[in-house]
Amino acid sequence: MFRAIESVFVIHIRFINTKEWRIDTAPFKPLISRLKKAVKAYDGILNVIFVNDAYIRALNKAYRKKDKPTDVLSFNYDTGFDKHGELIGEIYISVDTARKQAKEVRHTILDELNRLFVHGFLHIHGFDHEKLSDFKKMSAVEEKILHS
Repeated sequence: MFRAIESVFVIHIRFINTKEWRIDTAPFKPLISRLKKAVKAYDGILNVIFVNDAYIRALNKAYRKKDKPTDVLSFNYDTGFDKHGELIGEIYISVDTARKQAKEVRHTILDELNRLFVHGFLHIHGFDHEKLSDFKKMSAVEEKILHS
């Protein structure tokens, strides 16, 4: 678990299922630091859960009515009130899909997991990509965080 502290907020990020997938969470620490600087993060706990395609497919079907696996799903539980010590959201990342995508674009699984983590984090903190203008803004922030 990483504890990122800034004068305005405290966010606790819990990585779940890392041992099952043999994922080292240390490379996420610099991303968290850059994310803190790029967005106003919420106060509270954020779970990042690594799952397989079957699990994320079930979530995708239940919550988005899409009966197929996806790479990342974000659930924002922020109510607008102080959530200090409470769950603010969850990011589900399919390691199966991440591996496929990493192979397709010829980069490492860690690079892909980093990208998906940043993408999910930004969704939790209000970013979206439904409109082209929002897509461009979110993509620019992602690139800045991933390549700083």
